[in-house]
Amino acid sequence: MAASASLKDVYCIMGKRYSEPVARKAVQWLAELLSIGSLGCEECLDALLSNEPDFEDGLVRSSAEPNDADFIITRDTAAFASSPIKSMTPREFIAAVIEQDRYGR
Repeated sequence: MAASASLKDVYCIMGKRYSEPVARKAVQWLAELLSIGSLGCEECLDALLSNEPDFEDGLVRSSAEPNDADFIITRDTAAFASSPIKSMTPREFIAAVIEQDRYGR
């Protein structure tokens, strides 16, 4: 599961690092691979009231936890240390997807 707002972060990072077409392809790949959770008023209020010091991290948690996400993909895994959901870096996620694809798991 990915928070819908996180896809804009992927787009921005990939667009700056590579190109706009690559960024679009990355978002499309993630949208096809993962379920997408929405962020509405309730999630925003939950994020404001959470113990996350960063509002954006709070938004990710407020979307991930109630939807029983398998993991949170983040460049700052320490930010989610108090979340019951395991966090992993983008590199770790891609490696896991490649391994799963390789072994058909």
